[in-house]
Amino acid sequence: MHYCIITSGPVSDLAASRVREDHTVFCADGGADFCLKNNIIPDKAFGDMDSITAEGLAFLKENKIEPEVFPVEKDWTDTEICLKNIPEGSDILIICPINSGRIDHVIANIQLAISFKPYMKNIVITDGITDIYPMNGKTDLAFNVTDLADPVISLVPMDFDIPVTDIRSEGLYYPFNGEDYSAGKSITFSNHPAEGADTVKISISSGHLAVIVTRSV
Repeated sequence: MHYCIITSGPVSDLAASRVREDHTVFCADGGADFCLKNNIIPDKAFGDMDSITAEGLAFLKENKIEPEVFPVEKDWTDTEICLKNIPEGSDILIICPINSGRIDHVIANIQLAISFKPYMKNIVITDGITDIYPMNGKTDLAFNVTDLADPVISLVPMDFDIPVTDIRSEGLYYPFNGEDYSAGKSITFSNHPAEGADTVKISISSGHLAVIVTRSV
């Protein structure tokens, strides 16, 4: 099953092209405003409704979507609520602010994606310009780079105490050949595809890693 979560905040309209017809679309609060702007009809809406506009609420009502409303004082972000409503084994796209978002929410969404990754088939976070691929435990990742303009690719270990082990790659200019890295070093940042590479492949044996791919626009 394929799901798309659209959150509140400033997101490039480029991200709208990533929503597919077979996606079940969940709005997290003000994500409904992105749907309204880009003619996307969501299937469900969740959240405390503290950031959605009056126009977004009217859009949901017009499409007969009754939001599942939670109190503002709660223990989960709206994005986490959406994730908890997606069955295991699903393929998930999270459209949310990255380059222009609140940094606490950006970090939280990366951590959520990493924590949910073992239970899902795939998870990708995007704002239409940057894609973030979470890796957790023994994981293999592959993504196409032929349509990306001068992408910068960074591998970001997410844990200071537990290293990411046996990092290996194909298609990167600076290859990885089984190294281990923990958080707090920048040696794994600012890579790019090798000349002639169509696909980049990355694998790890253990640990928590975020692979961040930012294209030129």
